[in-house]
Amino acid sequence: MKKAILAAVKLDQKESEFNAAVEETRALCEACEIEVTAVFTQTSRSLDPNTGLRSGKLKELSAYIQETETDLIVFHNSVTIQIAERISSVCGVNVIDRTALILDIFAKRARSTQAKLQVEMARLQYDLPRVLHSTADESGHERGGSAYNRGAGEMRSRLVQRRYSERISQLKKELEKIRRQKYQDERRRTRTMMRRAALVGYTNAGKSSLMNAMIRLSNGQGTDVYEEDMLFATLDTSVRMIPYKSRKFLLYDTVGFVSDLPHTLIDAFQATLDAARDADLLIHVIDSSDSDYDRKAEITEDTLKQIGADDIELMRVYTKCDIYNGDIVMEQGIPVSSKTGEGMEAFMEKLLERLYPCEEVMTCLIPYEKMAMADAYRSVLIMKIIDHTEEGMICELCGPQRYIAAFRSMKI
Repeated sequence: MKKAILAAVKLDQKESEFNAAVEETRALCEACEIEVTAVFTQTSRSLDPNTGLRSGKLKELSAYIQETETDLIVFHNSVTIQIAERISSVCGVNVIDRTALILDIFAKRARSTQAKLQVEMARLQYDLPRVLHSTADESGHERGGSAYNRGAGEMRSRLVQRRYSERISQLKKELEKIRRQKYQDERRRTRTMMRRAALVGYTNAGKSSLMNAMIRLSNGQGTDVYEEDMLFATLDTSVRMIPYKSRKFLLYDTVGFVSDLPHTLIDAFQATLDAARDADLLIHVIDSSDSDYDRKAEITEDTLKQIGADDIELMRVYTKCDIYNGDIVMEQGIPVSSKTGEGMEAFMEKLLERLYPCEEVMTCLIPYEKMAMADAYRSVLIMKIIDHTEEGMICELCGPQRYIAAFRSMKI
């Protein structure tokens, strides 16, 4: 396991928020199999434009590295190529920032073809300016080399840029092909009339655990999704059909969010985030055992705005209530435990009410020759059989008006 020093500059932040963010970067290091041996922090109005850290703190950092076994420096703040290189030249070890760390984790976690392509595209977009800078530097372009060298460097830079641009363009086409296929799959699912709910939330809040608890509650139908107690345990969107008390709905598990999610990742994961944008209801999963839950909940809902999903109805669910004993304000939220099942039935009832609101109640006579039609609507309407007659079955229907409308001509 690599050993690293975590460096961070506190800018315009509250002390508690800064400490929580730094601890999150430490957790990201652990998820990337990097051991943080020390943390160096500094308070400043802005990052030093040359070295990120001020000169005194940089010297302190360099001296510490000379006395210890350190493989690299992880910078909590986003830093430019030039800043990373200058820190590296002073301290003698490689420097990466938080965005590079997240990209490394995503590369390790990607399983599906779509996730792998998305990660590759994000990595290329992140690496391109760094590679161009390195190419120019090697040629003497920034070191006052000859006119001949500068011309060669510029040619190499153009070749590198063209190669990267071509690969990014190719990846976009492949991802668009996958997206079109997924769109066709979604159209087939839409024809079932089943509503769609998507689990969203901060990474490691317990989305996959909640999904598995919902699967178990629906008589164990469907296979479990991968879950583990780590940041970004999975990057792929999972979908399951959940039947519960004569109703059915499609449930999507999406990639988790983090604070300051790099724009390259938001751009690259557009196809994956479609599950959130196209849902009828978003289930915001919040870890009630996390002392910083309110800040992370705010970050999640801000990210939903960034991806254009903030106009979708949202339902808050507070997980891990079995291990949290303190008082917590859960406005418009439901406490549950995926582990013990506490609160799960109440949550599922409320979820179905939100997905299939009882907007209208109607009594109708359904002819026996229309039974196939009635069966098709059983997953989205509550059908209570009142009587059987020679002409057909008298039923009381309850559910959304758009589904009740199909039976309007049979009303009695």
